[in-house]
Amino acid sequence: MESYMVNAKSVPAVSVVMPVYDPPLQMLAAAIESILLQTFGDFELLILDDGSRDPQTHFYLDLSATRDPRVRVLHEPHRGLTPTLNRGLQLARGEFIARHDADDWSEPERFSRQAGYLREHPEVALAGTETELHRADGRPLWRMRLPHSQPEILQAFQTGNPFVHGSTMYRRDLALAIGGYRDEFPCSQDYDFFWRLTEAGGAVNLDEVLYHYRYTGGAVSAQRAADQARVERVSRSLAGARRRGEIEDIPAALRAAGDETPSRAFEATLKQADHLMLAGDFSGARRAYLRLLRSHPASGLAWAKTCRLAVFATIPKARAATFR
Repeated sequence: MESYMVNAKSVPAVSVVMPVYDPPLQMLAAAIESILLQTFGDFELLILDDGSRDPQTHFYLDLSATRDPRVRVLHEPHRGLTPTLNRGLQLARGEFIARHDADDWSEPERFSRQAGYLREHPEVALAGTETELHRADGRPLWRMRLPHSQPEILQAFQTGNPFVHGSTMYRRDLALAIGGYRDEFPCSQDYDFFWRLTEAGGAVNLDEVLYHYRYTGGAVSAQRAADQARVERVSRSLAGARRRGEIEDIPAALRAAGDETPSRAFEATLKQADHLMLAGDFSGARRAYLRLLRSHPASGLAWAKTCRLAVFATIPKARAATFR
């Protein structure tokens, strides 16, 4: 159910799509405020509440809609992130879609820079930005270095996602033309989506920090990390099929990606521990690394990452160097 009646005569240039599922209210407030304070004002903020259970979330979202007519809130049954993103694409009215996560924040010039670039470069479908990484409490970590040009981005896709999802702005018509996000992918859906969008219309990352990504302790579990890795393997398989001119067979690619193996479970748990450390949850990270050491006492990687935690937690100036 939508929180207010849309004025059909006023079609915004940009639709900000923000899925929400019980985020910490302080983080949600910071995200919404950073959007409403954009120097580029021709946008709608489409907040899709994916079945949040906390009444305070409902109250705050509805209050936000009453305070600014650009805010549209839709309270939806819980579907998961991918169907919610696709619903946002369908409901959005803007020429451009700006993604934004509910626990991050943007610089005031972000929309102006991205919309301006896309208008000046009709051959480009997708524009991300450089991103500053932060702990859960907002304290800064370091700037994330991303590829900027189309050739660099296409090369980077071979090993990982060259975009920060929440930092992106893209053309809605082309996003719909390629089928949106694949419903078969419950997580890491942006990796495959941006790869296809880049192939269809070109992409860049603006060389300016315009987005702030926050690591949160509850954002990734070991199982979710394993699921993300599986989707990434499938995405690379499907990209290979496109390069060879073959038909994409998603069910076959999912089968070929295989189930979780002991080595993959180990890698997923390492990713979870890394994420906890970056969020600033050093106790949680320590417990996760120690579990790995108990189960894999001969693993040099597990020992190295446990030692890195000690450096990361005690010597702030060395933190960035431990991730190079």
